[in-house]
Amino acid sequence: MLDRFAIDDGRHLLEIVIDEDASAAAGEARYRADCSCGRMPHRPAGARDQALATHIAHVNTRIGPSKGPDWLPLGARLALLFLGCMALWAGSFVGALELADAMHLTGSGAAGARVGGVLTGFAAAGCLMVAVRRYIAPTRA
Repeated sequence: MLDRFAIDDGRHLLEIVIDEDASAAAGEARYRADCSCGRMPHRPAGARDQALATHIAHVNTRIGPSKGPDWLPLGARLALLFLGCMALWAGSFVGALELADAMHLTGSGAAGARVGGVLTGFAAAGCLMVAVRRYIAPTRA
């Protein structure tokens, strides 16, 4: 009933407590569900299954599909991300080659410029991936 892998993202952890006031009034244990995100609406205490169902309903409203456009499938978004990363890497590498040529570097200086260009390209591609991660992959609220 409780699909732990679907909802245990670290933000929506289930907390079930026994409501003592409702339990005393009803003569049996009444449970209240709460969520670690702090945004779950308070509902009247009920049976344990009701508390679990309330939490699952809360999580289903918070965990949504990808925020990318409906007209562009995920595979196409990943392909565009890959092409963007490759363009950043290639641009940094070519820029490093041009810099080494403009500064008339030879030997270890030219090799250092090329390595610096490669590392700069990888860093720029990583920054691009971090910047667009919520657009590419499914997000969780």
